[in-house]
Amino acid sequence: MSISAYTNHPIRASIERILSMQSAPEFADVMVAGNESHAFARDRVFGLTQVIQSLLSQTPAQLVSTQGLNQLQANIQAPLNELTNFLANKNPAHIVNAAAQFDQNVQSLLWSFAPQYSKSLSTDLPKILESQAETARESINQLIVQRDGLANRITELQIKSDEYAKNLETLTIGAAQERAEAAATVAKLEQQFAKNETTRTTTFDATVQELRTEFNLFENLTNNKSEALIDNLETKKKEASRLLEAIGNTGITGNYQKIASSESTQANIWRWITVSFFAIGVAIAVTTFCKFLDQPDKDQNFWPVVIRLLFAIAITAPAWYTAKESARHRTNSDRAKQTELELASLGPFIELMDAEKKNEIREQLIKQYFGKTIDAHTANPPVDASAIKDFAIELAKAIKK
Repeated sequence: MSISAYTNHPIRASIERILSMQSAPEFADVMVAGNESHAFARDRVFGLTQVIQSLLSQTPAQLVSTQGLNQLQANIQAPLNELTNFLANKNPAHIVNAAAQFDQNVQSLLWSFAPQYSKSLSTDLPKILESQAETARESINQLIVQRDGLANRITELQIKSDEYAKNLETLTIGAAQERAEAAATVAKLEQQFAKNETTRTTTFDATVQELRTEFNLFENLTNNKSEALIDNLETKKKEASRLLEAIGNTGITGNYQKIASSESTQANIWRWITVSFFAIGVAIAVTTFCKFLDQPDKDQNFWPVVIRLLFAIAITAPAWYTAKESARHRTNSDRAKQTELELASLGPFIELMDAEKKNEIREQLIKQYFGKTIDAHTANPPVDASAIKDFAIELAKAIKK
């Protein structure tokens, strides 16, 4: 190892950092100084660090082991970190861990320095003791400050305790007086309340008795009026039932009467249309017959007669449809008149029957008047084509004769 490398070796900076921490007030705290194991670990760490610094300053570079010095630098980082953590969180366990690191990994490497004369130890020992004494004095100063603070605090607490005792005595006397006054007031209020309660009870009983009498009178009067009102309502109900039944029958029968009148009018119209078609056809046939009655039987006269008769039949053909429509409307009119008559006479007919019998008859009539199917209307030809052909042939034969 060269002299410059030895002079600038990193271990010197690590040793300086540890020794600079010795003046920190945290190491003089009662929590450390007041505990024997913690204080011993603290003094051991700083004492060994002071020894290493002395060895670095007194041992020449030629007598120092480079390998041992590098190992010493590597192993001293662990206790340095423990002391840094203690300053951060004030946990004394870090000091104990740092001392253990010195015992296990640092002190065993002091062989890296050449053996020293006892004279050097005699000069370094006072420094170590002075450092420990300084730490002890700092601890004692902190204890004195804390003692004085506690004494002042105790004095203040004693003064406040005396004040609280006087205040408590005053409050006790005042509370006793207030309890006596409150007891007297409560007794007076209870006496007044008992007197007023007697008066209120008497007045309340009299009022309740009076209200009960009035209520009985009102109840009897109300019951009588209610019974009369109920009887009147029953009478009105029966009259309303008869009136409603009459109105219902009138409404229903009136509707059927309108239907019967309308269907009868339609039947008459279709009947006159039928009569007109038949009259036209008959007139054409009679005219043809009269015109060719005196004509000789020739072929040129035959076909005009046939054509005119066919024309008369064609004109008469719609009469079959109009006659059918007239009959249908006439049937609907008769059916509506029959229904009107039945519904109009239903009320008087069943009036004297029991209610159960009336309901039974009404149920039967519901099935009769409601849910009936309507007859389908089909357009059938009035005359079959084959029948027309046969009629024309027979007519031709008759004319030729």
